[in-house]
Amino acid sequence: DNSGGAAKRYGIIRDQFEALKDAAVKALSESDAVIITAGSSASTRDMTADVIRSLGEPGVLVHGINTRPGKPTILGVCQGKAVIGLPGNPVSALVNGYLFVVPLIEKLLGALPRPRSTVPARLTVNLPSQAGREDWWPMKLIVNRQSSTIGYDAEPIFGKSNFIFTLANADGLLRIPPDATGLSAGEMVEVLLI
Repeated sequence: DNSGGAAKRYGIIRDQFEALKDAAVKALSESDAVIITAGSSASTRDMTADVIRSLGEPGVLVHGINTRPGKPTILGVCQGKAVIGLPGNPVSALVNGYLFVVPLIEKLLGALPRPRSTVPARLTVNLPSQAGREDWWPMKLIVNRQSSTIGYDAEPIFGKSNFIFTLANADGLLRIPPDATGLSAGEMVEVLLI
């Protein structure tokens, strides 16, 4: 991948505990870390957390993080290796891939964390946020032709995190920190390029 890791794919696994566990055991024995996408939401159909628990101690360390999108992310360690369960929704998986998978790959490679490219832009609309939760919004960057000092406007792409077109139309992601209750239209922000 772009972070320097070499992905080994194990295919799409049917929604059955033993099948997912067999694939995860094989992946854990052949890899430095295991990333499982989909099946991480806290529901009766969620087997990912149970599979991670079955792979070895200590197992699941965190099941659910206070971000939107991506709350059902699972962070674990099994047999001394990192195991991450990412949500199946594309935007959720991308955001939490940036937050957790990229730093993990950099750590495994012994590399210093690389700075992420950002672009300053003026936010076009108000964006609400719940205090105490970190929000990430897909953004479209639009050249601002009215201002000689503001290069880009940042326009949020509204859509559910399970819509792939939300990502296809995005130039970057905007982080609203957990101590904020939103951002205001006209505010200058930093957009993380994707």
